[in-house]
Amino acid sequence: MNYKVAWAAFAMLAGLSAPAAWGAPAAQATAEPTSLSQCVTLRTTGADRLLTARWLFAVMAKSPQIADLAAVTPERTDQLNKSFARLLVRIVNHDCIDQVRPLAIKDTKDAFGQVGRALGETAMGELLGAKEVDKGVTAYIAFLSEEDFRPLMESLPKTPAK
Repeated sequence: MNYKVAWAAFAMLAGLSAPAAWGAPAAQATAEPTSLSQCVTLRTTGADRLLTARWLFAVMAKSPQIADLAAVTPERTDQLNKSFARLLVRIVNHDCIDQVRPLAIKDTKDAFGQVGRALGETAMGELLGAKEVDKGVTAYIAFLSEEDFRPLMESLPKTPAK
């Protein structure tokens, strides 16, 4: 297999595509992805998770749809890419090789994708655990009212109150 192609596929899958594009549908999930996710969670540090989140942010900041929200210099992007590449090699070849190997035997591209998803999930868990982020995630509620949802509420079947 062409490893440059595999790594490019990994980069795409690691955070730039919807979860449905990761390979097998959730209904077909096996114990291997769970085992891999557990390994990544247990074997990464807070610094590893922060690096992953920062890398994902830098990658997403390149999107024309959100580029106006953040500016990441090419030099900083290169630093993040280099550090993330080292983290990935460590996870795949050392920390979680026993969990990655059976996935890679079946489909190397999918194995890289699952490693990326596990890293992304642990990184987001790290970030979303901060109380400042929790407050930010719910800040939009200040701009909602019950009236905003009247069409939905009026369309629901009327059931007796319990």
